[in-house]
Amino acid sequence: QVSEFLCFPAAGFVSAPRPAAGGMTDAVRQFMEAKNIPALAVSMVEALVKDQPDSPRKYLRSMFREICVKDGYASPNELPEAGGMTRVRDPGDGQRKSRIVEVPAHHLLRLFDSTKAINAEIVPKETINIIIQETLGLVKADRVSLFVFDKGFNVLILTASNMTKPIRIQPGQGIAGTVFQTGEVVNIPDCYQDSRFDQSFDKATGYHTRSLLCMPIKDFEGACCGVLQAINKEDEGVFDDVDELLMGHLAQHAGIALRNADVYRETILASDRANALLHTIQSLAQDLGVQSVVLTITMHASELVQADRCTVFLVDQVNEQLFSISTDSTKEIRIPKTVGIAGECATTGLTIEIADAYENPLFNQEFDKSSGYRTKSILAVPIKDDVAGAALGVIQMINKIEFDGEIGVFNADDVQVLETFARFIGPKVTKASLLTGEKRAEKTETEASAAFHGFSRDSEDSAGKYKPRKSLAPESVTAIMEGAEDGDDEDD
Repeated sequence: QVSEFLCFPAAGFVSAPRPAAGGMTDAVRQFMEAKNIPALAVSMVEALVKDQPDSPRKYLRSMFREICVKDGYASPNELPEAGGMTRVRDPGDGQRKSRIVEVPAHHLLRLFDSTKAINAEIVPKETINIIIQETLGLVKADRVSLFVFDKGFNVLILTASNMTKPIRIQPGQGIAGTVFQTGEVVNIPDCYQDSRFDQSFDKATGYHTRSLLCMPIKDFEGACCGVLQAINKEDEGVFDDVDELLMGHLAQHAGIALRNADVYRETILASDRANALLHTIQSLAQDLGVQSVVLTITMHASELVQADRCTVFLVDQVNEQLFSISTDSTKEIRIPKTVGIAGECATTGLTIEIADAYENPLFNQEFDKSSGYRTKSILAVPIKDDVAGAALGVIQMINKIEFDGEIGVFNADDVQVLETFARFIGPKVTKASLLTGEKRAEKTETEASAAFHGFSRDSEDSAGKYKPRKSLAPESVTAIMEGAEDGDDEDD
């Protein structure tokens, strides 16, 4: 009945006795059990429901044809055409040469659906996930890994179907790294018989890698931009020519999708930077005090370079200190000017880029140990006076956040953007410092004048004349001036 529905006889099934009217004969039942017909029918229906093709009859016909040929019931010449003919490369004598391979129609239908799904996504993280999921279904693999090349840091970022967080590997590392460098397809039927396969991962996790298909992903210019890797064909099989062909076509569309996602990501970053700069300009349009300036810069500067944390230090030349304002408690924090990475930046007036803070002797790890936070990448840029060229402060960024949510390293674009931002806010910081200095000087002069030359109305004589206040000792004057400065620091 299945053969009649598909409009051609299955060579291995035509000898089965037909059931009598009204029931199934024992011979038919025995035949179905021997050939496992119920499982075959269930698998075909499950595939039909899962893929939901536009032409179910054509889909089932193609699948039935593939099963007949694969299991040896018939040769391709004994069955009518149900798919397409295509040319693939065949490994032989160390070289890959072209030959013709037939692709069943239902595989082509699934390939079309997969390419549409991949090209419909543009968000970077979602694009990577959809490529992995579509590859899993297309080649019937147990696991799929996608390696995306990061030009800025010359690393491959690995995202896999069985991993929650991406990891980074170097080009040339492992089979995927080699495929990235050579641009050649690697199809290994038994990984443990291949010297290129690293068994350490299997030993550490208990997973057993049998078969592997790995191929490069190239962009429109022909440059390799990633690697697509499938592991362990279903039912302990091996990846055949059809799998290689389908995955190769999917890799081409994956390259286009990754390029579109990268352009989208750059557009979003540019938009975020423009918005952050606009918000800063609006906030600094008014004459703000030092505390307000520091808090404004701190809140918006991290959006310019996608940093996890940002701290703005201003230079106190009188006390040879750096001070900042905590965004949580608005309390003033002070450190010596010559201490740490921020102190080095303020002293030398140079931009400092650090890929791993723990490898830099200037970094103090005590804060991380007490808080549990892990500081990795740091970017410190000086805020300079346009006239004198001296450092007025330091903008310090901590932990670059990449598009995949992982901690990365600040690149040349981040440095350029933050240096431009520092030049823009330099005059604002200068003006805020001058205004604060004028207020402190005015207040100090008033209090000193009152201390030495003022008169008190608290004790008038009988004639109504003022009696001069008792002069203060020099140490008392010093105490008043220091107290006034400390009070201003808290008020500002």
